[in-house]
Amino acid sequence: MKVRPSAWLMAVLLLSGCPQKETTEEEATEKPTSEKTAAGTTAPAPTTTTAPTQPAPTAATTETAAKPAGIEPKVKSEVDNKPDGITNGNALTASNAKASIQSPKEWAVTKGDTTVAKSADDKARVAVAGFGAEGPDQRMAAAAQAAGLTNCQWSTPPEQATVGKEKLPATVADGICTRGAGQVKAAMMASEQTLVIGSWDEGGDQASVFNAFRSITKAKGGDGLAACCAAIRQNAKSAPPQQAGLYIMAAGACENARKNPDTAKALAAVRSALAGANVPGSCR
Repeated sequence: MKVRPSAWLMAVLLLSGCPQKETTEEEATEKPTSEKTAAGTTAPAPTTTTAPTQPAPTAATTETAAKPAGIEPKVKSEVDNKPDGITNGNALTASNAKASIQSPKEWAVTKGDTTVAKSADDKARVAVAGFGAEGPDQRMAAAAQAAGLTNCQWSTPPEQATVGKEKLPATVADGICTRGAGQVKAAMMASEQTLVIGSWDEGGDQASVFNAFRSITKAKGGDGLAACCAAIRQNAKSAPPQQAGLYIMAAGACENARKNPDTAKALAAVRSALAGANVPGSCR
């Protein structure tokens, strides 16, 4: 008698004989990194980037500005709010200048468009020049040259100071210049349309240079004739030949009149020297 296996046993045997799909280690550990798009294509997972941090800009300052080698900061500390300048020296001014300074009496003085005073040993000097609306920068090279200086370099920016017994506002700067084959220390001051350049050699009388700076006062007396003298010299250049000599003589008389402390008498002398020629308005 044959025994037939039951239906459920046959089913178990049939299932156990089917091969099973094995799961690989790569499939077991793989994680989705993308998403399906609506069109069925694979889109990369979104990523974010962080912008690199930029360093904050550094503000430019005058303290960090490069300065020519050899310049020493002196002039501001020597003249600012220090009225103890020379009081009994030689008065120095120039055409268009509205102030004057004094140099030591023993210093030699040469007058002109730029007036220069030099120490007896020629190791220290000051030069005075006037300037107008163009400012002092346009006169600096010529004033320095009159004092025997070239290739001057100045600290920038210039500093502000209050100078002299009249507390005049001034612009000052330290510098170095070439004199002959060497370099010398220098200082400049601009106030009341008056440019002053001082310099001294090694061992020179720099104390008198700064004393001269501190002696600055507004021009008075005959020194007020500077504009008049400049106008006469200008007229001499454009005058007809028959009058040019007259203007040249009048300009010389004007320079002499500047030594007269009585402005009224000085102007009268200048008008007399012009002898009926055109008198500039600054000489009236």
